Amino acid sequence: MYESFFGFDRRPFASVPQTEQYFPASSIEGARGTLVRCLERGEGPGMVMGPSGTGKTMLLCVLAEELRDRFAVALLRCGRLGSRRALFQAILYELDQRIRGLDEGELRLALVDYLTIAPDRPRALVLLVDEAQTVPLGLLEEIRMLTNLAADGQPAVRLALAGGASLEERFASPKLDSFSQRLVARCYLEAMGHAETRDYVRSQVERVGGDGAALFPDETCEAVYQATDGVPRLINQVCDHALLLGYAGGFSPINPNMIQEAWADLQQLPTPWNAEESSEGGIVEFGGLEDAPPATPDEQDNHPDAPSLRISPETALGETEEDDPAGQVEQIEAMLAGAEEERPGAGPDTPELELVFDDPDNLLTEPFEDEEVLGDRVAVTTGPHPDSPDNGQPASGDDLERVMPEPPPVDGPPEPVAPPVDPLAAAAPIDEPGQREPQPVLVEEDVSESAEPAACGPDTRRQTYRRLFAKLRYGSARGQQVPFLN
Repeated sequence: MYESFFGFDRRPFASVPQTEQYFPASSIEGARGTLVRCLERGEGPGMVMGPSGTGKTMLLCVLAEELRDRFAVALLRCGRLGSRRALFQAILYELDQRIRGLDEGELRLALVDYLTIAPDRPRALVLLVDEAQTVPLGLLEEIRMLTNLAADGQPAVRLALAGGASLEERFASPKLDSFSQRLVARCYLEAMGHAETRDYVRSQVERVGGDGAALFPDETCEAVYQATDGVPRLINQVCDHALLLGYAGGFSPINPNMIQEAWADLQQLPTPWNAEESSEGGIVEFGGLEDAPPATPDEQDNHPDAPSLRISPETALGETEEDDPAGQVEQIEAMLAGAEEERPGAGPDTPELELVFDDPDNLLTEPFEDEEVLGDRVAVTTGPHPDSPDNGQPASGDDLERVMPEPPPVDGPPEPVAPPVDPLAAAAPIDEPGQREPQPVLVEEDVSESAEPAACGPDTRRQTYRRLFAKLRYGSARGQQVPFLN
């Protein structure tokens, strides 16, 4: 589109890797030299890793182009291989071998025969795997076993893997321990610096017949680096878009503002980060959020110009007692009237007076007054009562003892306490029709060891049993466990 306007033979910044546009930056050129040595000498597998857009695929394409005249090369650009059969099919397809109508075992044998005993076998197979971090562990192990093939005392398969930073993490797995030991080279790609970014941009323009220094001045190359951080893929995108903007506007050379506009278009930003101010609108800058201190909760909730009156327990309310709500209301009204008089002239834009009430106190954090907990229990004696005349018989209802905890000492005369009423006592059975038995009332009684046992008449025994049953029902209603007689 813009090639004729700038005098180019073709697009200088392609969107796909092209070996003729390879730029020997320090990082990628060092990795290329190391991998070429490992593959030519058959030292062992090599691995190259780097962030997205730093040239891993370009490096593998350059290796394949450089080694194709001496070895058979199979470049697997798609790492999404779902099975071993798909892996063998992809390798044989790169070698122009038959792949149709063969199952997994036949494909494996066909590959082994071609690399080891076939009359037209190559010197060796250079297997280049791109996006290796997406290859399943089982297939990586299958690839490792392919490197065990040998012919004429030389390795028949020579391997190079390329992938992101997660590739190295995958090789830390114990399942790939044997594979990790065989790696003889680990190369890392990095983004380019200021000088390399400038040289890269100008070299791409000069390869297509343009004048790189005239079309991309130093300040423009600096803007390219600031926008892309030296990542080759981003450099290609922003420079190609800047050339398109220059062609649309009829501008040459490319200036920094065009680079910024191109980057804003690619990133879908509202405007360039430091565009010059024009008469039609103001300037919009993109800065860090840490430039301005964070607003406090009071600044967020309160209007900066609104006068406020804080009502809190600490507010001076004169001599009004806390139990006098009417007096407190009068004090607050007086404070509001005084605040109204001190306010400046109110207008339509003046905010109203704002009242700020402190949060109520948390009742759970307040100290509770000491409470006296009353508890009672029934102790059932299963052995003979010491005062029973028949020391060999088990305890009867007459021998039941009521054990009550001694109340804590209290200064002064004790306050009268109403006896608790059992809600279930009303359901007690009545012996005679028309006669209602009085409800049993549990009253704490001091039991003294010197007290004489009551007479064991029929009425007394009946009253004792009823009192015990009422106690059992009362304890069940309160969730207490009362032991039964054995």
